[in-house]
Amino acid sequence: MAGEPKNYTQEELDAILAEKVGELDGLKRNQAEAIKEAKAAKAKLAGYEGIDPEEFKRLKQAADDAEKKRLAGEGDFKALEAQLVKKMADQEAAHTVTTQRYRGAIEQHLIDAEAVRELAQHSDSPGLLLPHVKSQMKVMEESDGKFVARVVDASGNVRIGKGAGAAPMTLPELMEEMKADKTFAPAFRGSGSSGGGATRSTGGASGGVATIAAGDKKGFIDNVEAIAKGKVNVV
Repeated sequence: MAGEPKNYTQEELDAILAEKVGELDGLKRNQAEAIKEAKAAKAKLAGYEGIDPEEFKRLKQAADDAEKKRLAGEGDFKALEAQLVKKMADQEAAHTVTTQRYRGAIEQHLIDAEAVRELAQHSDSPGLLLPHVKSQMKVMEESDGKFVARVVDASGNVRIGKGAGAAPMTLPELMEEMKADKTFAPAFRGSGSSGGGATRSTGGASGGVATIAAGDKKGFIDNVEAIAKGKVNVV
C-alpha cells in the first residue's frame, strides 16, 4: 500500500550508497577545480595591481592605432617600391632601344665604309653592287671588344676564306667570287683596273649632288660616308 515503508535488499542499499558516494566525489572534484581556477585568476590579477583600467585601455588603443599606421606605411612603401621597379624597368627598356639604334647606325656605317672602299677598287658602278655586297656582310664583336665587318652566308654565319686555316673570308675574296658570277660580272672593271688618271669632279649632278669620277680612288676613300648616304654620286 502507498505510504508503507519499502524494504531494500542489501544489494540495493549498496548500489544507492555507491551512487551517493560517486556524486559526493564529483562535487569534491568540481570544488577542487573551482578553487584551482580561482587561485590562478587571483595570480593573474596580482600582475595588474596598481594599473588603472582606463589608462590600460587608452594605451592599448594607442598601440592598436600605431600598428595600423605601421601597416599603412608598409603598404605605401610597397607601392612606392613597385613604382620604382617599374620606372627602372622602363628606363632600362628605353636604354636598350637607344643602344640598339646607335649600334645599328654604327654597324651600318661600318659596313657601308668597308663595302664602298673595296668596291672602289673593282667597279665603275659601285652603287649597283653596294646593296648586294652589304647583304652579305654583318658586323661582329671580337673578343677584344672591337667591331669588324665580316662576310657571312645566308644564315648569318661568318664565311671561311680560301686561305689556309679558318681565317674569315675577306672582302677582296668576295669581290673575286662576285666577279665570277655572271649576274654581277658586268658591273666590275676588267682585271681590277683602277681607271688611273681620273680625278674628282668639281661639278654638281642634278639636284646639287656632288659627283666623283669612278676611277678616283682617293675621292672614294675621302667621301665614303657621303657616297653611302647618297650625297655624292659616282660617275
